[in-house]
Amino acid sequence: MFTYSLHPVVRRFMLILLGWMLSPAAFAQHDAILRTNGEEIKAKILTVSPDTIHYVHLDPPSTDTLRIASADVFMLRYANGTREVIQHPVATSSAMQLSRQEAMQRGAADARKYFRAPGAFWGTYGATLLNPMAGLVTGVVVGNVRPLEYNLTAPDPNLLKNPDYVRGYQRQAKNKKLGKAVAGFGAGVGTLVVALAVLLTNSRHW
Repeated sequence: MFTYSLHPVVRRFMLILLGWMLSPAAFAQHDAILRTNGEEIKAKILTVSPDTIHYVHLDPPSTDTLRIASADVFMLRYANGTREVIQHPVATSSAMQLSRQEAMQRGAADARKYFRAPGAFWGTYGATLLNPMAGLVTGVVVGNVRPLEYNLTAPDPNLLKNPDYVRGYQRQAKNKKLGKAVAGFGAGVGTLVVALAVLLTNSRHW
């Protein structure tokens, strides 16, 4: 019967190689950046600062030095197994530090950008289709109602705690509602005019 045995030196080398392949180091030969959105970036981390992390991308391989904001990173995992959780300072709102005029101007600007009043348009439009006078009255009433605070949308909820901001926001939002109501009334009248023109045109063919 034929038997085959490895040379002791070869056997030792293969055992060392097998042990290394099964060790954690063999499976983690790179750093990793774990973002706050759950994404993992395989990289070689170069520098870490409170604002920015510089790294080289490994998947796909690249020689370019990239950077990512520290605020977008949850944790760094290094090839040697150590981990570093990125501390994010709690941002403090400056909503209550605005002057009265600044707060009102900020509120008006945010109302122009974020406030939506689809009900003012469609409500006036529908009422106008039923009766133009009813549409006119509906538009005036709806447009002059000041929006309630829980209907206000602000980029920073803390801003709604500032009464001057809310006042400026509501004033601009009211103007925006009135504009939507006027547009709804105009659209309703336009629809009625078109419908009447179609009826008159069809009646001439009878």
